Amino acid sequence: MIKIKAQAIYVTLATTLGLGSCTDVVQVDIEPADDQLVVDGWINSKSEPQTIRLTMSQPYFSNTFASGVTGAEVVVTKENGDILVFEDQANGSYVWTPEPGNNIGEPGMQFDLEILWDGEEFHAESVMRRVPAIDSIGIELRNGELGFADGHWASVYAKDVPGLGDTYWIKAYKNGVFLNKPSELNIAYDAAFDAGGEIDGVTFITPIRELINRIPDPDTDDDFETPPYIVGDEVHVEIHAITTEAFRFLQTARDQMNNGDNTIFAIPVANTKSNVFKTSDNTAILGFFCVSAVSERTRVVE
Repeated sequence: MIKIKAQAIYVTLATTLGLGSCTDVVQVDIEPADDQLVVDGWINSKSEPQTIRLTMSQPYFSNTFASGVTGAEVVVTKENGDILVFEDQANGSYVWTPEPGNNIGEPGMQFDLEILWDGEEFHAESVMRRVPAIDSIGIELRNGELGFADGHWASVYAKDVPGLGDTYWIKAYKNGVFLNKPSELNIAYDAAFDAGGEIDGVTFITPIRELINRIPDPDTDDDFETPPYIVGDEVHVEIHAITTEAFRFLQTARDQMNNGDNTIFAIPVANTKSNVFKTSDNTAILGFFCVSAVSERTRVVE
């Protein structure tokens, strides 16, 4: 979901050789790219309004919000034939609201997204995966531990569903505010970080359990001396079961957002792989569509 617009970029390459070092300034001219439709189609099984957002792509170095796309027709069709119409909110958001007590569907169901906009049709598919229950949220008071601020630290305890290949997005909220720094993006493949671990059917490993704590930001008041939680704080955790393709999308997005600045070790800038396609020629556009089953739990720090 990244596009680079033509402009001069100055890259500093610092190389230390023996007793000396040198710095070269390289000017790179980047070709412009056409604006493209971007689909933010992450919806779930919670009994609340579901939103699909359409925007236009923007330059990689832009620091403005992407403009919303209006006037589109957005429909999700369930495998049983039910058609869910997402209503245009005139700001780029398209919303479908379930009947009270109902939700969008159950694990195992397939969902098809269709978008008609500006004379073009776009489509995507997603299957709702199974999700484990959250057993508990643990709270631990840590004082004087190396690398940890003094205060209350939280851990989420849940056991991966048995069988290789389940993928999850674990979302944490502090007092109702989503922890959404790039470094706080918490995804799991089975009970570990990736498929290579083959850690299946057990409780999530410690780093995943503990990534529901706020990550310090030295450029703000949210610094390394501030504990992640204090008495009275509410900790809310959700596990969203996602497809393997969605896991790879988030994994790539996280790597891109955490990319080092002005370093030769940064990975190349690239668009994350989409599962949304233009119907006329089946070419991928920008964005992603995923329907998730969700489990959740809340605890207040005492």
